[in-house]
Amino acid sequence: METFLFPINLKSTTTRDVIIDDNRLRLRRITEEEILRFFNIRVKERCEDGIIKSLEPTKGFNILSDPLGAILINHKVFVMSSQFILEAKDTACVNWFQQALKLYKNGRSGVYYGINQKTNAIHFLHPIPFYGRDVYFLEEDDIPKIKDLYKTIKATESKRYDLIVQKFLFALSGLSLRNNHRFLELTTILEMLYSSKSARTELKFRLSLRACKVLSKYQFMDEAQAYKDLKKIYDIRSDISHSGSHPETGKYLEKLIDYTRKSIVLFLRDPSVFEDEKLDELCIRNWSLDRQKKES
Repeated sequence: METFLFPINLKSTTTRDVIIDDNRLRLRRITEEEILRFFNIRVKERCEDGIIKSLEPTKGFNILSDPLGAILINHKVFVMSSQFILEAKDTACVNWFQQALKLYKNGRSGVYYGINQKTNAIHFLHPIPFYGRDVYFLEEDDIPKIKDLYKTIKATESKRYDLIVQKFLFALSGLSLRNNHRFLELTTILEMLYSSKSARTELKFRLSLRACKVLSKYQFMDEAQAYKDLKKIYDIRSDISHSGSHPETGKYLEKLIDYTRKSIVLFLRDPSVFEDEKLDELCIRNWSLDRQKKES
C-alpha cells in the first residue's frame, strides 16, 4: 500500500509517535531530511510558536515552487514551519483527522497537501485550513480525545453531517474570506441544527433558546450567557444578510465558532438531541421548572 506524507504545523508536548488509526494513519515529528525534501530549507531557529525565525537556503527540488507557491502565497511560511508529519496509507483518514482537529478546539492548523513517498504524486485537501489566531497546541491529554472524535467521524454515515462539516471547514478556511462571510456560514450551521423543520416563526428566539438549553445541558456552558450571545449573533447575522456588514462581526466571530464547533460535536455524538420533539421538550421542561421555582 502506498504511503502519503502530509506536513502539518502544530505545537505539541508529545515526543512520541501517535497511532491515530492502526496501520493507516500516524502522527510523528518531521525529520530534518523531510524538511529539506518538502521545503528545500534547513531550519536554523524557530520562534516560540514554531514559526521559522531563520533558515539556511539550499538548492534543488522545492515542492512549494510554482504553482504551489502561488496557491500558498499567504500561508507559505506557516506551512514551511511544519513540525509534524501525518503518515497516511489512506488519504480518507487524513480528511477525518482534519475534521477531528478542527472540531476539537480552535487553533490555526490543518493539512493542505501530501506527497507520495515513491512517486512524488501530490494529494490536496480542500479548502486550505489555515485560519485562526494562534498555532494549534496539542497536549498529551488531548490525544485520546481527538482519537475518540476521529473514530466517531469515521463511523458516521450522516449526509447531514457531511454538509455541515463542509460548511464548517469552509468557514474556517485560509481562503481570503471576509468575517461577514464566515459569520453567515456558521450561523447557517446553527440554523441547520437548531431551527424547527416546519415552523419558521420567531426564528431568533427559538434558535437561541434551543441552543442555550442544549449547550448548557450537554456541554456545560453558561445558559444565560449563551442565550444572550446567540441572540446578539443572530442580530448580527440579520444585519449582514440585509446590509452586507455589521460593526461587531469580528467581536462575536470567535464566540460563534465555539458555539458552532461544540454543537457539531454534540450532533456527531448523538444526532437525536437535535430532533424537534426533544429540543422542544428540553426547553419546555426547563421553563416549567424555572416557573415552579419562582412561584414557590
